[in-house]
Amino acid sequence: MKRVYKSPVTPERLHNYAQAFPDETWEHFRRRNRRGYREVKQQLLQDQHGLCAYCEISIKLAENEDNVDDFRVEHFFPKVGTQLSGHNYHLDWHNLLGVCHGKPISERILNPLKIPASVRLFRYQEHTGKMIVDEDSCPKKLQSRARNTIRELNLNAPRLQRMRLALIRILEDEINNALAGGADLEEFLPLLAESILLPDEDGNYQPFFSVARWYLGEVAEDILREREYRL
Repeated sequence: MKRVYKSPVTPERLHNYAQAFPDETWEHFRRRNRRGYREVKQQLLQDQHGLCAYCEISIKLAENEDNVDDFRVEHFFPKVGTQLSGHNYHLDWHNLLGVCHGKPISERILNPLKIPASVRLFRYQEHTGKMIVDEDSCPKKLQSRARNTIRELNLNAPRLQRMRLALIRILEDEINNALAGGADLEEFLPLLAESILLPDEDGNYQPFFSVARWYLGEVAEDILREREYRL
């Protein structure tokens, strides 16, 4: 899980709808304003650089308007909380995330919109791809929620572990091939880190950003510091 930086500006059609119908539900907005719903999803995809806010697999909009997108809009604070708090979480742009699935468990897990970007929260087993809370760098006050996040979102599902392990193997091979070819590791690693961690020409990240960040260690942290952790 990486920090998500949302656009501070609410998508225009959602903003206008919320102004006109401040007490309406998300379901009504989605049904009555299909273009607005699509606009929200496009902005979420752009803000998250093509990654699920929770597990970091690639997500995308369907190419055809009639097909189903491979991600959904998640309300981090449950919509039912509107009745209890008086705040309309349904139409709150800053409560929306793009995820590959969603669960009403916000009180027990980390919020990708609020986690610190300047420290690593998780590490991974090199031989399995298993995700573990990094007790050396994850702030103590977040460790319990970090463990809950792994468990509640099933982030160690076999499929995710296999996909993370595949990336670890790719990185291992890249480094070993570079060394075999006589490359200077101090020069090569920053180039490798940039190729993995920086967005591509479409503004999307490679899947499992946090795995690459952990594997590349201080070289990755140097790149993130240079950009003030705004990636």
